[in-house]
Amino acid sequence: MTFHRPPVLALLLCLAAALPATAQQDVAAPPPTVTVAEAQQEDIALTIIASGGLIAVEDVMVYARISGAEITDLLADVGDTVEQGQPLAQLNAETYQAQKRQAEANLAIAEAAIAQAEGNLRSAEAASRQAELALDRTKQLRARGDSAQAVLDQDTATADSAAAAVETARAAITSAEAQKAQAEAALQIAELNLAWTTVKAPVDGVVVARNANLGDLSSGAAPMFQLIQDGEIEVSADVIETDLVHLSEGDPASVSIAGLGTRPGTVRRVSPLVDAATRLGNIRVSLPDQSNLRVGLFAQADITADRRNAVTVPVSAILTGDDGEYVQKVVNGTVERQQVTVGLVADGRREILTGLEPGDTVLVRAGAFFQTGDTVTPEPVQPEATEEASR
Repeated sequence: MTFHRPPVLALLLCLAAALPATAQQDVAAPPPTVTVAEAQQEDIALTIIASGGLIAVEDVMVYARISGAEITDLLADVGDTVEQGQPLAQLNAETYQAQKRQAEANLAIAEAAIAQAEGNLRSAEAASRQAELALDRTKQLRARGDSAQAVLDQDTATADSAAAAVETARAAITSAEAQKAQAEAALQIAELNLAWTTVKAPVDGVVVARNANLGDLSSGAAPMFQLIQDGEIEVSADVIETDLVHLSEGDPASVSIAGLGTRPGTVRRVSPLVDAATRLGNIRVSLPDQSNLRVGLFAQADITADRRNAVTVPVSAILTGDDGEYVQKVVNGTVERQQVTVGLVADGRREILTGLEPGDTVLVRAGAFFQTGDTVTPEPVQPEATEEASR
């Protein structure tokens, strides 16, 4: 079978064969065009985003310290700002006033008993001294033979009895003093109970909850009031463990609060624990500006965990091989593979710790399709293209 070329194709082939060698080179394909970007020396920051809500820095629960007393007056309500020691509620005090009067009377009785016992001791000591003197005289008379043995025996017994009376009087004083101490303790308890009929704020703060009602009986089972100490509110947020390790106390933050806009904050506490189930750890961010804050409001904190001035390139320029990260440099239109050590990532750019200098040109995209020595036509990346490539 004879194959016939189409007339047009045959003509083209003839023309191509007739061209000189230099003309054939002129029609060869040009080097591919690639998008490139320069390594830049700039500030880069590691920003960690944490979402959560506003909570009290310190919640204070106010309980009634006596049970079973009727609530007769409420002196504070939700939203009130109170000072330490300010009355919040009043309980019926009649029973405790009576207990105090009874304790005062018992103390007076104990003090009178001590006075009586001291008087008895003085009498017993006087009688004992008189008995000792009489015994001494009788002993002298007996020694001269001027007194009978029976008289000496009687005076000896009297002196012994008087000495025993002194010891009894001293014991009575000790007992009366113990009764006085007991009466003083009972009075102190009665005074405390009476003082506790006025429920007071233990700290300066803001009332955020009130569970007490007029006519209720006091109980230690549930708090009557809940306060925010000093009215201070902060952000509580959970952070994934891989971000938590970068955070430290004192890191600055920009906090966006629902309905209130953005205000500065500072990391106050980083939890030393990570939840085994969720792999999250809690952080607290303090807010110097406390105006209009409400517990429960949603908040998002953009925390600057690290900031430094470094050489950076678009994230998309970083490739990963068996020996680690690398970029494709373009030097005089030729591709060169360059090993790099990378660091922070922020705003679509990656920190280069080693391997590049400011002004070096690298492929932004499709670097994996080129090898060292390939010839390319570099085209600087446009700003909007940089953002697109970084995503």
